[in-house]
Amino acid sequence: LRHFLGRFSGERGIVYALSRKRVEEIADKLQLAGYNAAAYHAGLPAARRELVHEQFMRDEVDVVVATVAFGMGIDKPDVRFVVHYDLPKKYRRLLSRDWACWT
Repeated sequence: LRHFLGRFSGERGIVYALSRKRVEEIADKLQLAGYNAAAYHAGLPAARRELVHEQFMRDEVDVVVATVAFGMGIDKPDVRFVVHYDLPKKYRRLLSRDWACWT
Protein backbone atom coordinates (compact mmCIF):
# COMPACT_ATOMS: atom_id res chain seq x y z
CA LEU A 1 0.00 0.00 0.00
CA ARG A 2 2.77 2.44 0.88
CA HIS A 3 4.47 1.73 -2.45
CA PHE A 4 1.21 2.46 -4.25
CA LEU A 5 0.58 5.65 -2.24
CA GLY A 6 4.09 6.82 -3.02
CA ARG A 7 2.96 7.34 -6.62
CA PHE A 8 0.28 9.73 -5.38
CA SER A 9 2.32 11.93 -3.05
CA GLY A 10 0.30 14.96 -1.99
CA GLU A 11 -2.84 13.65 -3.70
CA ARG A 12 -6.16 12.81 -2.04
CA GLY A 13 -7.62 9.35 -1.86
CA ILE A 14 -9.62 6.77 0.04
CA VAL A 15 -8.53 3.36 1.30
CA TYR A 16 -11.42 1.03 2.10
CA ALA A 17 -11.15 -1.80 4.62
CA LEU A 18 -13.71 -4.36 5.74
CA SER A 19 -13.75 -3.76 9.49
CA ARG A 20 -13.41 -0.94 11.98
CA LYS A 21 -10.40 -2.66 13.54
CA ARG A 22 -8.70 -2.98 10.17
CA VAL A 23 -9.41 0.70 9.40
CA GLU A 24 -7.72 1.75 12.64
CA GLU A 25 -4.71 -0.53 12.02
CA ILE A 26 -4.12 0.74 8.48
CA ALA A 27 -4.59 4.41 9.42
CA ASP A 28 -2.15 4.04 12.34
CA LYS A 29 0.49 2.38 10.13
CA LEU A 30 0.14 5.06 7.46
CA GLN A 31 0.47 7.82 10.05
CA LEU A 32 3.59 6.17 11.49
CA ALA A 33 5.02 6.04 7.96
CA GLY A 34 4.48 9.80 7.60
CA TYR A 35 1.25 9.88 5.62
CA ASN A 36 -1.41 12.45 6.45
CA ALA A 37 -4.09 9.81 7.04
CA ALA A 38 -7.19 9.55 9.21
CA ALA A 39 -9.57 6.74 10.15
CA TYR A 40 -13.33 6.96 9.51
CA HIS A 41 -15.91 4.39 10.59
CA ALA A 42 -19.26 4.15 12.37
CA GLY A 43 -17.65 3.33 15.71
CA LEU A 44 -16.12 6.79 16.00
CA PRO A 45 -18.02 9.57 17.76
CA ALA A 46 -20.14 11.63 15.36
CA ALA A 47 -18.04 14.73 16.04
CA ARG A 48 -14.85 12.86 15.07
CA ARG A 49 -16.41 11.51 11.86
CA GLU A 50 -17.59 15.00 10.95
CA LEU A 51 -14.14 16.45 11.63
CA VAL A 52 -12.39 13.86 9.45
CA HIS A 53 -14.91 14.45 6.67
CA GLU A 54 -14.43 18.23 6.84
CA GLN A 55 -10.64 17.92 6.94
CA PHE A 56 -10.70 15.68 3.87
CA MET A 57 -12.95 18.09 1.99
CA ARG A 58 -10.65 21.03 2.92
CA ASP A 59 -7.50 19.12 1.86
CA GLU A 60 -6.21 18.94 5.43
CA VAL A 61 -6.15 15.12 5.31
CA ASP A 62 -4.75 13.36 2.26
CA VAL A 63 -5.83 9.77 2.87
CA VAL A 64 -8.99 8.61 4.59
CA VAL A 65 -9.00 4.96 5.63
CA ALA A 66 -12.63 3.97 5.97
CA THR A 67 -15.32 1.37 5.92
CA VAL A 68 -17.53 1.52 2.85
CA ALA A 69 -20.01 3.97 4.42
CA PHE A 70 -17.54 6.85 3.99
CA GLY A 71 -17.87 7.15 0.22
CA MET A 72 -21.52 8.05 0.40
CA GLY A 73 -21.95 11.74 -0.27
CA ILE A 74 -18.34 12.51 -1.17
CA ASP A 75 -18.42 15.13 -3.91
CA LYS A 76 -14.73 15.91 -4.25
CA PRO A 77 -13.30 16.36 -7.73
CA ASP A 78 -9.68 15.76 -6.78
CA VAL A 79 -9.89 12.24 -5.36
CA ARG A 80 -7.07 10.56 -7.28
CA PHE A 81 -7.25 7.01 -6.00
CA VAL A 82 -9.51 4.51 -4.29
CA VAL A 83 -8.00 1.35 -2.81
CA HIS A 84 -10.00 -1.66 -1.66
CA TYR A 85 -7.45 -3.02 0.80
CA ASP A 86 -9.33 -6.17 1.80
CA LEU A 87 -11.13 -8.53 -0.52
CA PRO A 88 -14.63 -9.54 0.60
CA LYS A 89 -14.79 -13.11 1.93
CA LYS A 90 -16.81 -14.23 -1.08
CA TYR A 91 -13.96 -13.35 -3.45
CA ARG A 92 -11.27 -14.78 -1.18
CA ARG A 93 -13.07 -18.13 -1.22
CA LEU A 94 -13.33 -18.06 -5.00
CA LEU A 95 -9.67 -17.17 -5.40
CA SER A 96 -8.51 -19.87 -3.01
CA ARG A 97 -10.68 -22.45 -4.77
CA ASP A 98 -9.45 -21.41 -8.23
CA TRP A 99 -5.86 -21.29 -7.00
CA ALA A 100 -6.17 -24.85 -5.73
CA CYS A 101 -7.18 -25.93 -9.23
CA TRP A 102 -3.95 -24.53 -10.65
CA THR A 103 -1.62 -26.21 -8.16
